[in-house]
Amino acid sequence: MLRPKAFEHIGIIVADLDRSVRFYAEGLGLELLRRRGAGGEGFAALKAGDTEINVFCNPNSTALGSDEPQRIDHLCLSMESASIADLIVALREVEIPIASGPVERSDGTALFVHDPDGIRVELLVKR
Repeated sequence: MLRPKAFEHIGIIVADLDRSVRFYAEGLGLELLRRRGAGGEGFAALKAGDTEINVFCNPNSTALGSDEPQRIDHLCLSMESASIADLIVALREVEIPIASGPVERSDGTALFVHDPDGIRVELLVKR
């Protein structure tokens, strides 16, 4: 049985990274953890309590099968699982296909699935 432990983070897509970092960090008070890129391009991670918002700059990104802008890159759930292998077995049991991964992260191992509307869902097994 799959058991999420916590909402880990969400990844959003923005049109201008500088503007969004100012909004979330300076405006709303989130802590800027790390940032790559300059100007209106790149990536930033901001902390809100125990949760992160990962901000990706790609103003031209569109949702699958749509002309509308895609603004959610992915959401991440920290999973209660002994290992990534156990998580893969549990996903197979409920017939949820793995879209990509597993991949090693700094804090564990993750893989991606898609929800019924095509939103990427990252499942993380922390060390």
